[in-house]
Amino acid sequence: MSTTAVITGAGRGIGLAVAHRLADAGHRVIVTDIDGDAAERAAAEIGRGAVGFAHDVRDIAAHRKIAEEATARGELRVWVNNAGVLYAGDAWTHSDEEIATILEVNVRGVMAGSAAAVAAMGAGGGVILNISSISALTPVPGLALYAATKAAVLSYTTSLQGDLAHAGRPIRARALCPDVVGTRMVTSHATDPGAAMLFSGPKPLDEDNVARAAMALIESRQIFRVLPRWRGILVRGIDVAPSIGLPALKVMRMLGDRRQARA
Repeated sequence: MSTTAVITGAGRGIGLAVAHRLADAGHRVIVTDIDGDAAERAAAEIGRGAVGFAHDVRDIAAHRKIAEEATARGELRVWVNNAGVLYAGDAWTHSDEEIATILEVNVRGVMAGSAAAVAAMGAGGGVILNISSISALTPVPGLALYAATKAAVLSYTTSLQGDLAHAGRPIRARALCPDVVGTRMVTSHATDPGAAMLFSGPKPLDEDNVARAAMALIESRQIFRVLPRWRGILVRGIDVAPSIGLPALKVMRMLGDRRQARA
């Protein structure tokens, strides 16, 4: 029997890159995106039986419907919660709508997708991969809402793995925490003063490199992975002593400001 893989928010960017690699691995891919046309275009690009569906990850019941679509086509083995949004600016300046949306997409979407995947995966088990961020591990001035939601994703994933192990379910929960990736979600903030931290570090990661890391983590015993690893070590040092690290982050934010001004 064929196997299936679901990737949310896969109309473009990291999700689409991961979807290609899952198809290469032999899975029939279910591409979802809030933009149904983008999902269908992505599925056509992937080929090999891939299908695309409009899917708003804020709708909890919609995840179960996608799981039904996946299991109708084969054994669901991989579910990637990739859909996400990013808002930049000082933490107290966000609108009610922005606060609600980022929580509903980045946190509720991951939790609902994971629950649907666990319910749909059979005796053969599978993998749930949640796309978190390096921002889950450190203060990120200007991106407080985003960092908080990604920290929630990481915490949820590690706890989910504990629940699965306790219940004896043959399902692995994994979280990938990449540094800044050169996707449209990032480049669209190139002139946004609140997003200076996105442009303060090394050159953004390439989507395909992130997709390769995602595939490696799916097969790994490791529960979460930071990409690149050296950046993970650096930001954890800041997180251990925020009173020392925050002044350093202020300098990095100023560097990001200058890079934005030159862009």
